[in-house]
Amino acid sequence: MFSDDEETKKRKQAEKDEKLANLRKRLEDAQVSTSVIDDGHIGYALRSRYALGDEEKAFELLLFMKDAISGVVRPYDPNVHMLGAVNRGNVTCWLDATLFAMFSNLTSFEPMLHATFEDSKKNRLVILIRLWVNLLRAGK
Repeated sequence: MFSDDEETKKRKQAEKDEKLANLRKRLEDAQVSTSVIDDGHIGYALRSRYALGDEEKAFELLLFMKDAISGVVRPYDPNVHMLGAVNRGNVTCWLDATLFAMFSNLTSFEPMLHATFEDSKKNRLVILIRLWVNLLRAGK
């Protein structure tokens, strides 16, 4: 009661596996290396609040992730209507406002986006901020 039966669970897993395979193939066709984007990234993109299981949105997010990991920073375009981030649990509005102010169109903070560090945690943070900035500047 209140849960999926075994047949439904199998069908849902088969759908997830098919989406993973489709996205893997699309990334391969786009010549995105599995050393940059792997199955963990694909699964995350599909489950994200951005994609909500939609393959097209997940693919779009994966391309943004690839750029962020590769060090690509999207330039500011005044013609793009930028949107801030989702306020998670009503506690991240301050972070969204700060990052928006720093990276929407000012170049003062741009060098941070190109930094690399010995510490892997700092590098992951830079990649995450790059992803956020690229999504912001793309109007996503």
